[in-house]
Amino acid sequence: MSWAERFAKSRERNARTRRMVGSLSLLMIGGLLAAVGGWPLYSDTIHQLNGKPSTATLIEHIKECTVEYQFIGEKDSHKDPMPCDAADEIQRRVGSNKIRLSRDFFALVRFPLADGQIHEAKVVEYTLGSYQLPVGAKIAVVYAPDHPSDVRAVLTWERLKIPLMLSAGALFFLWLAFAGQIAALYAWAFPSRKLDADNVPPISPSATQIASERGGAAARITDSAPRSTFGIRR
Repeated sequence: MSWAERFAKSRERNARTRRMVGSLSLLMIGGLLAAVGGWPLYSDTIHQLNGKPSTATLIEHIKECTVEYQFIGEKDSHKDPMPCDAADEIQRRVGSNKIRLSRDFFALVRFPLADGQIHEAKVVEYTLGSYQLPVGAKIAVVYAPDHPSDVRAVLTWERLKIPLMLSAGALFFLWLAFAGQIAALYAWAFPSRKLDADNVPPISPSATQIASERGGAAARITDSAPRSTFGIRR
């Protein structure tokens, strides 16, 4: 094998590797976007279809903090709930590299069930979209009949547009990842008709070609005809 053939095969392997890495990257991005946007969209849609509507009253905004730390010599870390003011103070003294602090925001709401009972639930603020709402505000909600604590705000375009955009992005990246396979499947399903050499119909000459051929024949006849001045002396 010559060096040129080895170089060509090496370039082909590198190109194949780059295509494979690019397809895997697109597949990972598409899968991540599908998980982030597609699953919440599906879950909220099923919840809205199977849930019961109600009107909830916002009772309280709740902020909870969790401190995560690890003792020297231990492999497992510890997580303890703590008031946020105390957790912030400990983190300032010890350092953020030794203690991790996470904050969770909840809303305490009260709403009537279908049978008339009053139910209270502590819900993540994002689920209700109640960050900026004052205490006592009314929120249109939908709760699961078999689990009333699973209560969510009614779906609106503001809540749908982000999951929809993420889902559209996921479809786009997945399409790019499988573009070659899709093209091959399309070519297999709709094969193009190719004419064999024996089945090619004769091509009729065009008017331009006919005129050109007639002009050439006339010119040849004129050149071959005897001259009228032949034999006349001057």
